[in-house]
Amino acid sequence: MANNSPSSLGAADLAAATPVDRDRYADLLRLFSIGMVAVGHWVVALLTLHGAGAVSTSMPVMLTTWVWQVMALFFFVGGFAHARALRHRQPTGEFVRARMARLLPPAVAMLAIWAALAATLDLSGLATGDFAVGLHRITVPLWFLGVYLLIVLAAPTMMRLHLRFGLWPVVGTLGVATAAVDSVALGGLPLVGYANLLFVWLAVHQLGYGYADGTLLRGGRRLAAALTVGGLAATVGLVFGTSLYPVLMVGLPGNEVANSSPPTLALFTQSLFLVGAALLLRPVGTALLSRPRVWFAVAAGNTMIMTIFCWHLTACYLVQGALLLTAVHLPAADTPLWLLALPGWLTACSLVCAALVVAFRRFERSRPPASVRTGTAVAGVVAAAVGLFVVSETGLDGLVAWRAETAASGLPLHASVALGLVAAGVLLLRGRRRLATEHGG
Repeated sequence: MANNSPSSLGAADLAAATPVDRDRYADLLRLFSIGMVAVGHWVVALLTLHGAGAVSTSMPVMLTTWVWQVMALFFFVGGFAHARALRHRQPTGEFVRARMARLLPPAVAMLAIWAALAATLDLSGLATGDFAVGLHRITVPLWFLGVYLLIVLAAPTMMRLHLRFGLWPVVGTLGVATAAVDSVALGGLPLVGYANLLFVWLAVHQLGYGYADGTLLRGGRRLAAALTVGGLAATVGLVFGTSLYPVLMVGLPGNEVANSSPPTLALFTQSLFLVGAALLLRPVGTALLSRPRVWFAVAAGNTMIMTIFCWHLTACYLVQGALLLTAVHLPAADTPLWLLALPGWLTACSLVCAALVVAFRRFERSRPPASVRTGTAVAGVVAAAVGLFVVSETGLDGLVAWRAETAASGLPLHASVALGLVAAGVLLLRGRRRLATEHGG
C-alpha cells in the first residue's frame, strides 16, 4: 500500500493528494490552538522562572489572555472532526477506540518516562526545591486531555441531540447550565464549579457540529460577526459589569485566579468570541492554505499534535536546565531587556520541542483497529480521563514517598492512584486486535 502521509510526500504531491472536500482550515485551527498553548506555557514558565514583576497584574497583559487562551478552538475543531466521523455511524466502542489510539499513546509515553524520572529523583533524595516544583507542574496541561476524553465519550450522544434539536437549542441549554453552575459555585459551593469542565467545553464542541453540517457557514459573515461582537460584549459585561468574574482567562504567576480553573460563563462567552473571529478569518486562512508549502506544513504538523502537546513543557525544562548549567539568568519581565530575551527563549524552546517530537512522534501513529465492547470502552475512557485529570492536579512529586496532594478541588489525591487509573484505562481500551488481512492486507 502506498504511504500517503505528509512526511512521505512533497508539498505539491500532498496538495494534489488531499481530498477536495477536506476542510484545511480546520487543520490550521487545530495546529494553531496547540501551538498557542505551547507558546503560552513557555511565556508563563519564563515569567515564573525569571521573574514576572508587576506584569501579571497589568491590565493590558491580563486582557491579552482573552486572545491567547485559545483552547476553545481545539474543542471546536474536535467537534467538527467527530461530526465527520459519526456520519459513518460507527458503533460507539469503535468510535471511541479509534480516537483513543491517537490521543492516549503520546500521553502514556510521556507519563511513563516522567514517572520513572520522578521515582529516581525521589529515591535519590533529589526531589526537592526546583526539582520538586518541576515534577509537580510537568503534568498540569494534562487536565485538558482528561476532559477531552470525556468529550469524546459523549460525542455520539451529543450528535444525536444535535440531529434532533439542532445547534442553538443544545448550545443554549449548555450555556444556561454553565450559568446555573456558576451561581451555585459562587454562592459558596466552589466544588460544583468543576461541572463546567463539561458544560463549557461540550458547548464549544457542539459548535463544531454546527460547523460540520454547514449551519455556521450558512450564517455567513453576519453570524460570524454576531458571535464575535456578542461574545466579546458579553465577556466585557460579565467581567467589568459585575464583581463575579476575574479578568484573566488563564492564570499568570502571582495572579492565579482565572476563568479557566474551573471554567465559568465568562470563559464560555470568550469562546463564542474566538469561534466567531475564527469564522471571520476563514476566507483568509483558506486562501493561505491553497499554497502547497503552507498546506504541507499544516498537514505535517497535524500528524504530531498530541506529541507537541505532551512534550512542550519538557522542552522548556531542558532549556532552563541548560541556562542553569551555564549560569545564565534572563532578565525579569518588568525590565527593558525582557522583550529582547523573549524571542531567544521561545526559539530555544521551539527547537528543543522539535527534537523531542522527532524522538517521540512514533507513539502518535495509527494503530490497527480493535474490537472493543461499548461498556468496556466507556469504562476505559472514564478511568483514563479521571487518572489524567487527577495527575494534572497532583503532579509527580512525592511519587515513591506516597505523599498525597491537596488539589485545587480541596480533595487529597495521590499521583500513584492516578497513574494506576490511566494504566487500567489503557488496558481496557486495547480490546481484541483483529487479525490484519493476512492475505494481502
